[in-house]
Amino acid sequence: MSPVSDADLQQSSLRHYWYPVVRPEEVGDAPLGARLLGEPLVLFRSHGRVVAFKDLCVHRGTRLSRGWIEDGQIVCAYHGWCYAPDGACVRIPSLEPDQPIPRKARATVYRTAERYGLIWVCLAEPHAPLPELPELEDPTLHTSWLYEAPDDEGAFWQTSPGRMVENFIDSSHFAWVHPGIFGRRDMPRIPSFEIERRDGELRWELDVPVPSGGMMWGVARHRYRLVFPFNPQLTRVMPEGKRVVVTLVVTPIATNRIRRHVYVSRDFSLDMPDSKFVAIVRPATEQDRAVVESQRPEELPIDLGEELHVRGPDAPSIEFRRMLAAIGVES
Repeated sequence: MSPVSDADLQQSSLRHYWYPVVRPEEVGDAPLGARLLGEPLVLFRSHGRVVAFKDLCVHRGTRLSRGWIEDGQIVCAYHGWCYAPDGACVRIPSLEPDQPIPRKARATVYRTAERYGLIWVCLAEPHAPLPELPELEDPTLHTSWLYEAPDDEGAFWQTSPGRMVENFIDSSHFAWVHPGIFGRRDMPRIPSFEIERRDGELRWELDVPVPSGGMMWGVARHRYRLVFPFNPQLTRVMPEGKRVVVTLVVTPIATNRIRRHVYVSRDFSLDMPDSKFVAIVRPATEQDRAVVESQRPEELPIDLGEELHVRGPDAPSIEFRRMLAAIGVES
């Protein structure tokens, strides 16, 4: 398997899906440079709406993120070319007043949407809508961020989105990576379960023993849902029927670098501060990070012959890789 480059990502069929890029509050008065699937982006506000361009002035290749905003339009810092939100260049200061602006003077514009407290971007014609994550808008659940600060370095991992998602949907590592938190080494067996695959989603559920005591106790029912390609959820149903839902949406920034946007939703202990729940989940994510960032190759092997799989516990990973292969992802 050959390594994946940023150039490979920029040509990938993954461009046809929506991904979160930043939180709305990160887009301020100045252009913001970002990256998605190896593609340099610039985001800016135009009369309240967030716009995303390819971070490139078509004149001399300068990054538009080096410029500034004037009346909802972005100005290139090199020669002052000014672009409207639809990408059209509307001013070239060096031209005579009666000289027309070339029709090809346009920035590349990408689709944007705002939902779940995130700015989403799609780099090509969408093959699926924004992921539906109803728990994040459910008034019966209290939802908070795992990473409260947008610049929290814990959210940025040196790995591929496939490896990240596969770690999230894997239950058999709990006993070994998270003993005493989410698993028990004296009870490592994963019961049989069925996977349902429909409409770009995978769903399955199983019972997983967790350490007794505390806020998440006993044998919990784990309900998994993966909205393709990189939006998994885990709903943990406790013995008394109380729920905690962990939702992960992943930004594939570049080759082997991702950003995790993680929500924790619950319908119990509502008088407790969110920090108490973060204190439970955060150590486990750092345990995962140490393992995932050590995996080789960093890219998820799509060819099922590249790694050894076992029937049962590895079923979600196998189905996930098959879904990626079906849209032409090679690694």
